[in-house]
Amino acid sequence: MDEIIYLLSFLLFLVGFLGSFVPVLPGPFISYLGILLAYLTTDLPISQSTIWILGLLMTAATAGDYILQIIGVKKVGGGKNAIRGTIIGTLLGMLVPPIGILLGALIGAFIGAKSEMNSNPKALKIALGAFVGFLLGTVVKFVYSIYILYYFVTLLYHNYSF
Repeated sequence: MDEIIYLLSFLLFLVGFLGSFVPVLPGPFISYLGILLAYLTTDLPISQSTIWILGLLMTAATAGDYILQIIGVKKVGGGKNAIRGTIIGTLLGMLVPPIGILLGALIGAFIGAKSEMNSNPKALKIALGAFVGFLLGTVVKFVYSIYILYYFVTLLYHNYSF
């Protein structure tokens, strides 16, 4: 029975890994569900404190994805309209995968920044700041998903001889 749970957990890790790149899928959360499933239903030596720490890291990775975009906009001089544009562009971009996912925040930030100022170069700089924030958020989610998969595989390796 444990093998089925391990397989389900592994599938959740793979979907979580995919969710690192596809904003529609909450990648870190899905990966966390994989380790939580193993914790609750198998005899793998996963401590309660590890589950709490991984949960906090999951929350930070998920929030960081959005916060890093806003920080990217602010760092290059974007105001409230640019931030709103980034958020709206990100959400609307999810409706047009894969191009919208990649360019939604960039286009939204550009339109929002353009409404605040009359300078195309400055608006483009702000849009690039949003895009860099998007890329950094993706890296954070990817690292989390890889780490939790590594942790799981290491536990399996040390507790079972296949």
